Amino acid sequence: MKIKLLFAILTMLLATTCIFGQDGTRERRAANGPAAEATVTVNDQFLNAFLTAMFDNLNEPTMPLTVGGAQSSAQCASEIRLKRENGSTRTRVQLENGKIVGTLAFAGAYNQSLMGCIEFTGSALTDVTLSYDATRRAVLARFVVREIHLNNTPAMLNGPLLAMVQGTIDRRYNPVEVVTLDKLSTRLEIQPAGGALQLRAKEVRPEITPTSITLHIFYEFVKG
Repeated sequence: MKIKLLFAILTMLLATTCIFGQDGTRERRAANGPAAEATVTVNDQFLNAFLTAMFDNLNEPTMPLTVGGAQSSAQCASEIRLKRENGSTRTRVQLENGKIVGTLAFAGAYNQSLMGCIEFTGSALTDVTLSYDATRRAVLARFVVREIHLNNTPAMLNGPLLAMVQGTIDRRYNPVEVVTLDKLSTRLEIQPAGGALQLRAKEVRPEITPTSITLHIFYEFVKG
Protein backbone atom coordinates (compact mmCIF):
# COMPACT_ATOMS: atom_id res chain seq x y z
CA MET A 1 0.00 0.00 0.00
CA LYS A 2 1.44 3.33 -1.02
CA ILE A 3 2.08 6.04 1.59
CA LYS A 4 -0.61 8.28 0.04
CA LEU A 5 -3.08 5.39 0.15
CA LEU A 6 -2.28 4.84 3.81
CA PHE A 7 -3.11 8.44 4.66
CA ALA A 8 -6.19 8.36 2.42
CA ILE A 9 -7.51 5.46 4.47
CA LEU A 10 -6.74 7.38 7.66
CA THR A 11 -8.68 10.34 6.27
CA MET A 12 -11.68 8.13 5.56
CA LEU A 13 -11.49 6.77 9.09
CA LEU A 14 -11.55 10.33 10.42
CA ALA A 15 -14.61 11.18 8.35
CA THR A 16 -16.37 8.08 9.64
CA THR A 17 -15.52 9.09 13.20
CA CYS A 18 -17.02 12.56 12.65
CA ILE A 19 -20.26 11.25 11.23
CA PHE A 20 -20.86 7.99 13.07
CA GLY A 21 -18.62 8.33 16.12
CA GLN A 22 -19.97 6.93 19.38
CA ASP A 23 -18.60 7.90 22.79
CA GLY A 24 -18.38 4.30 23.84
CA THR A 25 -16.05 3.32 21.00
CA ARG A 26 -13.40 6.03 21.42
CA GLU A 27 -11.10 4.14 23.75
CA ARG A 28 -9.48 2.00 21.11
CA ARG A 29 -6.01 0.58 21.43
CA ALA A 30 -4.53 0.87 17.96
CA ALA A 31 -1.48 -1.14 18.90
CA ASN A 32 -3.68 -4.24 19.23
CA GLY A 33 -4.42 -4.24 15.50
CA PRO A 34 -2.44 -6.17 12.87
CA ALA A 35 0.84 -4.78 11.55
CA ALA A 36 0.35 -2.26 8.76
CA GLU A 37 2.59 -2.14 5.69
CA ALA A 38 3.38 0.87 3.55
CA THR A 39 5.59 0.87 0.47
CA VAL A 40 7.82 3.53 -1.04
CA THR A 41 8.91 2.86 -4.63
CA VAL A 42 11.36 4.71 -6.85
CA ASN A 43 12.74 3.85 -10.30
CA ASP A 44 16.11 4.46 -11.92
CA GLN A 45 14.77 7.64 -13.56
CA PHE A 46 14.28 9.10 -10.09
CA LEU A 47 17.79 8.08 -9.01
CA ASN A 48 19.40 9.59 -12.11
CA ALA A 49 17.37 12.80 -11.66
CA PHE A 50 18.75 12.92 -8.12
CA LEU A 51 22.30 12.63 -9.46
CA THR A 52 21.63 15.46 -11.93
CA ALA A 53 20.30 17.69 -9.15
CA MET A 54 23.36 16.90 -7.03
CA PHE A 55 25.78 17.92 -9.78
CA ASP A 56 23.71 21.03 -10.58
CA ASN A 57 23.46 22.29 -7.01
CA LEU A 58 26.30 20.83 -4.94
CA ASN A 59 30.03 20.24 -5.14
CA GLU A 60 31.44 17.14 -6.80
CA PRO A 61 31.63 14.32 -4.21
CA THR A 62 35.26 13.82 -3.21
CA MET A 63 36.95 10.92 -1.42
CA PRO A 64 40.55 11.15 -0.12
CA LEU A 65 43.06 8.44 -1.04
CA THR A 66 44.96 7.65 2.13
CA VAL A 67 46.74 4.32 1.60
CA GLY A 68 49.96 3.23 -0.05
CA GLY A 69 51.95 6.21 1.13
CA ALA A 70 49.54 8.71 -0.42
CA GLN A 71 50.19 12.33 0.52
CA SER A 72 48.34 15.56 -0.14
CA SER A 73 49.65 19.04 -0.79
CA ALA A 74 48.27 22.34 -2.02
CA GLN A 75 49.56 21.47 -5.49
CA CYS A 76 48.42 17.83 -5.57
CA ALA A 77 45.67 16.43 -3.36
CA SER A 78 45.47 12.63 -3.23
CA GLU A 79 41.78 12.20 -3.89
CA ILE A 80 39.20 10.91 -6.31
CA ARG A 81 36.26 13.07 -7.48
CA LEU A 82 32.97 11.87 -8.91
CA LYS A 83 32.28 13.63 -12.22
CA ARG A 84 29.04 14.17 -14.11
CA GLU A 85 30.78 12.85 -17.19
CA ASN A 86 34.24 12.05 -18.40
CA GLY A 87 34.80 11.60 -22.12
CA SER A 88 32.19 9.11 -23.31
CA THR A 89 31.25 7.96 -19.79
CA ARG A 90 28.41 9.60 -17.87
CA THR A 91 27.66 8.88 -14.23
CA ARG A 92 24.34 7.01 -14.01
CA VAL A 93 22.65 4.11 -12.27
CA GLN A 94 20.52 1.20 -13.40
CA LEU A 95 18.67 -1.48 -11.48
CA GLU A 96 19.18 -5.22 -11.54
CA ASN A 97 17.73 -8.01 -9.43
CA GLY A 98 18.99 -7.47 -5.91
CA LYS A 99 21.38 -4.59 -6.57
CA ILE A 100 21.93 -1.12 -7.95
CA VAL A 101 24.63 -0.89 -10.63
CA GLY A 102 26.40 2.43 -10.98
CA THR A 103 28.55 3.59 -13.88
CA LEU A 104 30.76 6.28 -12.40
CA ALA A 105 32.93 8.85 -14.16
CA PHE A 106 35.79 10.15 -12.04
CA ALA A 107 39.01 12.16 -11.96
CA GLY A 108 41.66 12.52 -9.32
CA ALA A 109 45.29 12.44 -8.37
CA TYR A 110 47.68 10.26 -6.38
CA ASN A 111 50.64 11.96 -4.71
CA GLN A 112 53.43 9.71 -3.51
CA SER A 113 56.99 10.67 -2.64
CA LEU A 114 58.68 8.18 -4.99
CA MET A 115 56.32 8.59 -7.94
CA GLY A 116 55.34 12.23 -7.58
CA CYS A 117 51.90 13.51 -8.51
CA ILE A 118 49.97 11.26 -10.89
CA GLU A 119 46.72 12.72 -12.22
CA PHE A 120 44.16 10.35 -13.67
CA THR A 121 40.65 10.10 -15.13
CA GLY A 122 38.54 7.04 -15.72
CA SER A 123 35.35 5.14 -15.05
CA ALA A 124 34.19 2.47 -12.64
CA LEU A 125 31.41 -0.08 -12.25
CA THR A 126 29.99 -0.24 -8.75
CA ASP A 127 27.42 -2.55 -7.15
CA VAL A 128 25.24 -1.29 -4.31
CA THR A 129 23.15 -3.63 -2.15
CA LEU A 130 20.54 -2.66 0.43
CA SER A 131 19.75 -4.46 3.68
CA TYR A 132 17.95 -3.81 6.95
CA ASP A 133 19.99 -3.91 10.16
CA ALA A 134 17.78 -4.51 13.20
CA THR A 135 20.52 -3.49 15.65
CA ARG A 136 21.05 -0.10 13.99
CA ARG A 137 17.33 0.17 13.11
CA ALA A 138 18.28 1.39 9.67
CA VAL A 139 18.44 0.49 5.99
CA LEU A 140 22.10 0.16 5.03
CA ALA A 141 23.81 0.42 1.65
CA ARG A 142 27.05 -1.39 0.91
CA PHE A 143 29.24 -0.28 -2.01
CA VAL A 144 31.48 -2.70 -3.92
CA VAL A 145 33.70 -1.41 -6.74
CA ARG A 146 33.66 -4.14 -9.38
CA GLU A 147 35.88 -2.63 -12.10
CA ILE A 148 38.04 0.44 -12.64
CA HIS A 149 39.33 1.66 -16.00
CA LEU A 150 41.88 4.48 -16.20
CA ASN A 151 42.31 6.71 -19.23
CA ASN A 152 45.78 7.41 -20.65
CA THR A 153 47.37 5.52 -17.76
CA PRO A 154 49.18 2.16 -17.75
CA ALA A 155 46.69 -0.69 -17.26
CA MET A 156 48.93 -2.08 -14.50
CA LEU A 157 47.64 0.73 -12.24
CA ASN A 158 43.97 -0.36 -12.52
CA GLY A 159 44.29 -3.13 -9.94
CA PRO A 160 46.14 -1.11 -7.27
CA LEU A 161 43.75 1.84 -7.67
CA LEU A 162 40.72 -0.45 -7.36
CA ALA A 163 42.12 -1.95 -4.16
CA MET A 164 42.94 1.52 -2.83
CA VAL A 165 39.47 2.93 -3.56
CA GLN A 166 37.64 -0.13 -2.19
CA GLY A 167 39.83 -0.09 0.93
CA THR A 168 39.05 3.57 1.52
CA ILE A 169 35.31 3.00 1.01
CA ASP A 170 35.33 0.08 3.46
CA ARG A 171 37.25 1.97 6.15
CA ARG A 172 35.46 5.31 5.91
CA TYR A 173 31.96 4.59 4.62
CA ASN A 174 30.74 0.98 4.31
CA PRO A 175 28.02 0.37 5.24
CA VAL A 176 26.19 3.67 4.73
CA GLU A 177 22.95 4.47 6.57
CA VAL A 178 20.28 5.26 3.97
CA VAL A 179 17.36 5.86 6.32
CA THR A 180 16.53 5.03 9.95
CA LEU A 181 13.27 3.89 11.48
CA ASP A 182 13.03 7.18 13.38
CA LYS A 183 13.00 9.13 10.10
CA LEU A 184 10.22 6.90 8.76
CA SER A 185 8.06 7.42 11.84
CA THR A 186 5.67 10.31 12.42
CA ARG A 187 2.82 11.57 14.60
CA LEU A 188 -0.63 12.30 13.22
CA GLU A 189 -3.08 14.63 14.98
CA ILE A 190 -6.69 13.41 14.71
CA GLN A 191 -8.76 16.31 16.05
CA PRO A 192 -12.22 14.75 15.48
CA ALA A 193 -11.12 11.80 17.63
CA GLY A 194 -9.64 14.03 20.33
CA GLY A 195 -6.06 12.80 20.18
CA ALA A 196 -3.15 11.64 18.07
CA LEU A 197 -1.58 8.47 16.79
CA GLN A 198 2.10 7.74 16.49
CA LEU A 199 3.03 5.85 13.35
CA ARG A 200 6.07 3.90 14.50
CA ALA A 201 8.14 2.14 11.86
CA LYS A 202 9.17 -1.27 13.20
CA GLU A 203 11.01 -2.86 10.28
CA VAL A 204 11.93 -2.25 6.65
CA ARG A 205 12.39 -4.82 3.91
CA PRO A 206 14.23 -3.47 0.83
CA GLU A 207 13.50 -5.02 -2.55
CA ILE A 208 15.38 -4.25 -5.78
CA THR A 209 14.04 -5.38 -9.15
CA PRO A 210 15.07 -4.38 -12.70
CA THR A 211 12.35 -1.70 -12.68
CA SER A 212 12.28 -0.27 -9.16
CA ILE A 213 13.50 -0.07 -5.60
CA THR A 214 10.76 -0.71 -3.05
CA LEU A 215 10.97 -0.24 0.70
CA HIS A 216 8.35 -2.32 2.51
CA ILE A 217 7.84 -0.44 5.78
CA PHE A 218 6.01 -2.16 8.64
CA TYR A 219 4.24 0.11 11.13
CA GLU A 220 2.48 -0.06 14.44
CA PHE A 221 -0.05 2.56 15.55
CA VAL A 222 0.27 3.81 19.14
CA LYS A 223 -1.85 6.36 20.97
CA GLY A 224 -0.07 9.64 21.66
